Amino acid sequence: MTISDISRYPDPVATVPTKVRAGGERVVDGWDIDSLSIEGNEGGRIPSHHLSWLKSLPADAPIEDIRAAYQRDGVVHIRGLLPREQVLGVRKTFFEFVQHTGILKEGTDPVEGIYSGLGSQNLPATATIDDRRESDDLLQDVRTVANYEPFIKDFVDDPKIFDMARRIKSEWREPFRFRQQVLRTNVPYAYRCATRVHYDQMYLRGMEPDALTAWIPIGDISPVGGGLMYLEDSVPLGQEIETGFYHLNRDLPEEDQLDAFNVNMLQGGGLTRDCNMFATQTKRRWLIADYKAGDVVFHDCYAIHCSANNEDPEERIRFATDVRFADRQAAFEDRWWGV
Repeated sequence: MTISDISRYPDPVATVPTKVRAGGERVVDGWDIDSLSIEGNEGGRIPSHHLSWLKSLPADAPIEDIRAAYQRDGVVHIRGLLPREQVLGVRKTFFEFVQHTGILKEGTDPVEGIYSGLGSQNLPATATIDDRRESDDLLQDVRTVANYEPFIKDFVDDPKIFDMARRIKSEWREPFRFRQQVLRTNVPYAYRCATRVHYDQMYLRGMEPDALTAWIPIGDISPVGGGLMYLEDSVPLGQEIETGFYHLNRDLPEEDQLDAFNVNMLQGGGLTRDCNMFATQTKRRWLIADYKAGDVVFHDCYAIHCSANNEDPEERIRFATDVRFADRQAAFEDRWWGV
């Protein structure tokens, strides 16, 4: 069992072999992966040998190819599923909605989402990561309110998202979308507000482990802009770790067994905040991408993922949402019907 202030999970064992993969291209869309400097949630740099590119497929690719990629990798990045202008319109409306907070740089277009530096004005130019606050999630409260705004609800109800989820999980008898989506923002150079290393099933205990998540970048997110990173070949690893948690939790009260924040879990949830260490221990690479407005990434409930800190050179605020789907005919607890 790995236990520290930043990590807590049953140690994976050799029962889950890592697939042998070719290194693949190192330069994609002008980004040289060997020249990238990506900062993990705890501030440690992720070396290039722990990084590779998440391959993408166009939205009009044969569904057989999309489904095969999803079944092979546990994640499929689909380019251009949504109209770019539609996504940018949602981004603009959101940042107009939060503009009163002072989070946007004065004189910039809200659609760009350029950070004003709010909350960091008192830091010296030589400030290091140790000078940052423990959490810089400056939009948490207003983001929660925005979850219920019609422009967000209409966006996540786009039939193109639902239809792709239905086609990927063609075996589902009655697919449905969880009622509540999750909006996420990541302010440039914030500390400890990036997404921790986790798999979704740890938050979905008590339901059939077959949920599908659509992660939607709402705007362009560069490889250093804090977008999601996926651990390669991680679905069997996630299954193994969750089995370990099952054995750890079985002596807890039934309600606590299902709780992703019980005594056996990392405080605040997740497996670890140290994505570099996790890649080293599991001998896997983090798959990254240059996400564009209109892209959608679908991933398995056991696919292990996280995000790095946002170091976008244009200081754009990273904005995205998670939408989850499941089969209404599958066995799961009543608490998930109206989620």
